[in-house]
Amino acid sequence: MFSTDLLRVKYRKDKVYLNYLSEEDYDLIEEIMSILKINMSVGEFNEEIKYLKKAYDPKLVEGIATLLLRKSSIENKSPIDPRIIRSRVFSYGPIVDDKEKEKILDKIKQELGIDPMKYIFSDLEEEMIIKNIPKIDVDQLIREYNFELLQTALMKTLKVNVYISNKWKELLFNTKKLGLMYNAYSDPFNVEIYGPASLLRLTERYGRSISMLLPIIISSKNWKIKAEFVGKYNRVYLLDTNNDDTIFPLSAQQENISFDSSVEKDFYSKMKVVASDWEIIREPEPLIANNSVFIPDFLLIKNNVKIYVEIVGFWTKEYLRRKSEKVREIKLPLILIVDESLGYEDFNNENIVKFKKSINIASVYYLINKIYNNLVKNTLINKDYNIELKDDIVTFDEIIKRFGISKENIKKDNFNIKGYIKLKNVFIKDEFLQSLKNKDFNNLKLSQLINQYGEWILDVLDFLGYQIKWINITDAIIKKVQ
Repeated sequence: MFSTDLLRVKYRKDKVYLNYLSEEDYDLIEEIMSILKINMSVGEFNEEIKYLKKAYDPKLVEGIATLLLRKSSIENKSPIDPRIIRSRVFSYGPIVDDKEKEKILDKIKQELGIDPMKYIFSDLEEEMIIKNIPKIDVDQLIREYNFELLQTALMKTLKVNVYISNKWKELLFNTKKLGLMYNAYSDPFNVEIYGPASLLRLTERYGRSISMLLPIIISSKNWKIKAEFVGKYNRVYLLDTNNDDTIFPLSAQQENISFDSSVEKDFYSKMKVVASDWEIIREPEPLIANNSVFIPDFLLIKNNVKIYVEIVGFWTKEYLRRKSEKVREIKLPLILIVDESLGYEDFNNENIVKFKKSINIASVYYLINKIYNNLVKNTLINKDYNIELKDDIVTFDEIIKRFGISKENIKKDNFNIKGYIKLKNVFIKDEFLQSLKNKDFNNLKLSQLINQYGEWILDVLDFLGYQIKWINITDAIIKKVQ
């Protein structure tokens, strides 16, 4: 990818067009190639091509030269690491007296065996020496230039819509892996990706991520990109380009794409311990609902109830708001887990769990169980036992005695009591459970909690995602899973 100062475009009304290279640029490319010589310094090469910048677009000349230098082997000419030389010279501090300066430089020359002033800055780009120039195919260079020009243009976009004829799953999963903000649609299939210009921070990191998708896009048989491009005077223009506009690399080098798999691995391993009553499936198939496509990271299954979990990468408040609205519209049981370090605003929603550094598994587990109980209430036919309770905690045995209902029926998923959450052996009032959730039981002794609350606290601790670590045969310590 070029630096944005080498981006070449032209504007017509509300559209922007990229100045791709073509066969008409052969002569210029060959002339620049003829100037590039082995044992020439980069600075000398840049000086030699200056006259071409007066006859051609300077950005074009600079862009071609940049590609040629990237392909060449470049080394510094110093027999000693220039950083060592600088360290020795600067260790003497500022020297004003010329005689003293000469004395110090002569001393360093004797120590290192080289002229320190000749090589002190030899690792700067302008001082680097061209050691090898590979055989360069002009057609391939044109293809690579066009590819990098399009990559650079994507850095200045607000939104990018990608249409491809094949490899859509690869595109979708890699968009997700890179942590990009996206909306995907099934008819016709296209992925709307938020561009770097839509962020107020992390734009360079985000831009590098979005540029990594381009090899996948151009490898499709037919592709099209329509983007909102931030151009001159900060006006927004339409960028519309496709596989017929010019020539691109036949097989662009694709970098190894990964975002932060350690977060997903950590979540998976901890959920397997805490949510042992749930089946956890990694990277399930994409979900399609109301023309929207979702890529969850995990699918959790219990008693045929499905809850999806997506770990969000980069985000803005507007992106999370729109995503939450879509989830609500299609009534999809989807939990969004958000890394606060990858956004810059504050946003809260009942189905969003935020984290810093590591995911709070207990919070996720609590939310999963809450959604599960709501789904069971709303989707299953509940038998009406006309039960009214007032106590915060009611055991199954108390319900059996008071209402004559069998334990087998109580344990069925479709048996629920309004205003209460069903745990393993007790019903607990919603408000009371919430108050317990706000308490910190970490590192407390189990015996202390049982004395304070009763045996039912074991069910609550399990529901809230705590683990019990036995310290002897009669007592244990409560540990919160992070």
